[in-house]
Amino acid sequence: MASTSILDDAALPNAPSAASRAAGDVLVCLPTIPADGLPSAFEAIASAFPGESVLVASSNPPNAANEWPSLEFIPYARTLTEVGWVLSVGDYAAAAHIVADRNPRAVILLGDDHAPLNPPLLRSLADAVRTKNVDLVLPRFNLGPNDALVNSALLYPLSRALFGVDIHLPLPVDAALSSRMAQRLLSTTQRLVALNQSSLLLWPVAEAAIAGFSVREIPAGDATPPSPPPSQTDFNTLFTTVASSLFTDIDAKASFWQRARSLPLRTPVTPSASLPELVAASPEIHSMIESFHLAQDNLQEIWSLVLPPQSRLALKKLAQLPADDFTLEPDLWARIVYDFTLAFHLRTLNRNHLLGAMTPLYLAWVASHLRNVADDPTRAAQAIEITAAAFEDEKSYIVSRWRWPDRFNP
Repeated sequence: MASTSILDDAALPNAPSAASRAAGDVLVCLPTIPADGLPSAFEAIASAFPGESVLVASSNPPNAANEWPSLEFIPYARTLTEVGWVLSVGDYAAAAHIVADRNPRAVILLGDDHAPLNPPLLRSLADAVRTKNVDLVLPRFNLGPNDALVNSALLYPLSRALFGVDIHLPLPVDAALSSRMAQRLLSTTQRLVALNQSSLLLWPVAEAAIAGFSVREIPAGDATPPSPPPSQTDFNTLFTTVASSLFTDIDAKASFWQRARSLPLRTPVTPSASLPELVAASPEIHSMIESFHLAQDNLQEIWSLVLPPQSRLALKKLAQLPADDFTLEPDLWARIVYDFTLAFHLRTLNRNHLLGAMTPLYLAWVASHLRNVADDPTRAAQAIEITAAAFEDEKSYIVSRWRWPDRFNP
């Protein structure tokens, strides 16, 4: 199983001197940056690695690089997806081809975010690979109570429960790779292309887990993950794209996660007595609950193909609660997600229709989550950990249903 932890920047030892390292020890693959932002990006890279020769892959390399003598520029074409601000199959493949040619020890892939580059974070990402021999390093961004809720509801708990990797943002915006991790991802991208699945998102955390490679996350300081650009804010499209890619990856790796293995040690989460009282449901929460009520009335036929009777009964009781008491329990949510994962695997119905029927259930989870965290960061962090723990506790449920789906035949 891949090992995971958070590395504090202060815990990283000093990197080896430039004299002891071959030229081009680090490769930085840049996103598409407007021309007027390139000089500051190049300057940030040079300042992150003083005295070192750095390979810089850019879709818009400078005509004359005299201002940055320590940087060697390589043409690099990014491939955007429907979730274009995260790394794509084409990004990993292009980086891996450069690795095969130039053999750097550390590769930094940066997502399509136009925020200024952070030199200390760049250095920390590279040094975790170079001095700690880590294969995959991801930044740990600070998230607010209302941020990255699809991640909190699905991506983090599923990655942790099924692949044993305690990485809080497993769909990378930025990442650092060892050369062997880059080679591993190249073979994965080639397989996806051969299966005509290159539009799917790649899940390097799961790839590292099944390969037995090490995975770490490092604090990103004050940096925050980018938000979807205005052209990609249709929630239904984003949810379907991300969930479909995740469920496809889980399906492909079923032989791995069904085997018994130890999960990351976790500290039991007990709510703090000092947390504020719950607040009344906001208009936004009321709207999400109303979407769930409409689905409860109109999607029973589809839900009956996916969910067992006890889950549908629990949802019926949930629909009868007033908004200020609306709580979708973590264990019920975990079983619902697992049931939809199985239905996706079995192709119980058209996959887009399936994920469309899952969307109001996700909104019910969001409404419950937001009502319970009361816009408090401490409470939100606790709730996310409790949700992830519920997915771990219910893992036997999905393993059993996956192996013997006919035990429950809706």
